[in-house]
Amino acid sequence: MTSETKNESKTGKWVTLTVLLVSTLTVMATATITPAVPEMELYFQNIPNIQLFIRLTLSIPALAIAIGSPLVGVIIDKWGRKKPLLGAAFLYGLAGSSGFYLNSLNLIFLSRIFLGLAVAGIMTISTTLVFDYFQGRRRDTMLGYQAAFMGFGGVIFFSFGGYLASINWHAPFVIYIFAWVLIPGLLMLPEPKFMKNSSVIQPDQYSIVSKENRIPYSNIVFVYFLVFIFQIVFFFSIAELPFLLTNKLLLNPDLVGIVLATLTLSMGIFSILYGRLSKRISLTNIFILAFTFFGTGYFIISLALTRLEMILGLSIAGVGLGLLIPNLSRQLGKGISQSIRGRVFSGFTSFLFLGQFLSPLVSQILLQFISLTELFLIGGTAMILVALLILMKHYLIPPHKEELDAKSIV
Repeated sequence: MTSETKNESKTGKWVTLTVLLVSTLTVMATATITPAVPEMELYFQNIPNIQLFIRLTLSIPALAIAIGSPLVGVIIDKWGRKKPLLGAAFLYGLAGSSGFYLNSLNLIFLSRIFLGLAVAGIMTISTTLVFDYFQGRRRDTMLGYQAAFMGFGGVIFFSFGGYLASINWHAPFVIYIFAWVLIPGLLMLPEPKFMKNSSVIQPDQYSIVSKENRIPYSNIVFVYFLVFIFQIVFFFSIAELPFLLTNKLLLNPDLVGIVLATLTLSMGIFSILYGRLSKRISLTNIFILAFTFFGTGYFIISLALTRLEMILGLSIAGVGLGLLIPNLSRQLGKGISQSIRGRVFSGFTSFLFLGQFLSPLVSQILLQFISLTELFLIGGTAMILVALLILMKHYLIPPHKEELDAKSIV
């Protein structure tokens, strides 16, 4: 029995639920206050360049995550997962809720930097724990469930955040205290056992292991690139879509939250189905489907003239999101030994949130020349192009055999 099998046997339903619930904190970091952004911009309208500043306030945690994640990876590979996760959860509740009582945008901006450092720990460790605790098809299913909990968490946080934002823009910040509710469950998590100094990949029937037992760097770079490009485009729906819904469809903050929640609801539903779909559809084809669905959803959003059309576009984009998130994690986890998982997934977290941080900068530059609807049209086109590039890579450029499993393109 391998050390991973022993770890998996120790995981009960309570431990599994705790890992899934703590994963929802990553989407909460932005979803909670997104519906309040237009009201915050109005409240702080006298601040110079408030349009850019308010978007950076929304996305600055992403930069902190991108910078802090590599350090988290080193820490958890050397000293374990549990204590850093507890510290991150405490900091998350403290820094995240500060906007509830702070009335200075500068101080809120600073607090969200600390929130980002907390998310760096939570996201890196929660995904690493899925690979520590589970193997094979059970692991694939858990990756789908993890993305589903993020999606359904987004439904709750977008909707509840929108309701609270309709009362006062301060109110949604109180939701971040939810992290402290999870601390008793985190205390029950078993610390995974592994050889801290081992550099040998531990193979199982689902792992890619090259003949030389080397780390699959091309696979890692491939996944990092995909998540970076995707997050730049995806974050348009977080940073810019609330303004499109408010200005074009004249929606109130509570309705903005409900409409945005359709994206994460659709994501959650299809993430649950991921475990079954992954048995029948290759990693390559799931990537192609995911980017195609997401791009198509953005096309519809760019053309939407009614609330129902907007919901349709967000729902279709959510299908792509629900398939892509677990597929990226599964692809990245192939052939990675337990002793370096923290560092590899910390890099994934860094590129994911670096894309989120750069997204408002990209969108604000583009919006100097195009409209909001055209921004989503360009984003959708970019996602379709990524799907076509993956298709061409798979069929026209045969990859090296040792970098593949039976279903992989890398």
